Amino acid sequence: MQHILLALVTISVIWYAWINFKKLGRILAVDAGLTPEERQKQQMKYIMRIVACLLSLAILPFLFTVLTSL
Repeated sequence: MQHILLALVTISVIWYAWINFKKLGRILAVDAGLTPEERQKQQMKYIMRIVACLLSLAILPFLFTVLTSL
């Protein structure tokens, strides 16, 4: 049961990172009216979300191990 829960959480985190990665690639096409500063802020927002997803993927096995051993 714990492996299924870990798999579902992992899949959802990967899906969220993928959505942000696609949005990052489409910034120039979708938001053509933004100034360079606004575009850079938007890019950094998506990049930080992707980095947070990667960090959470690295931490998830440890957290599940600690939480399930209690």
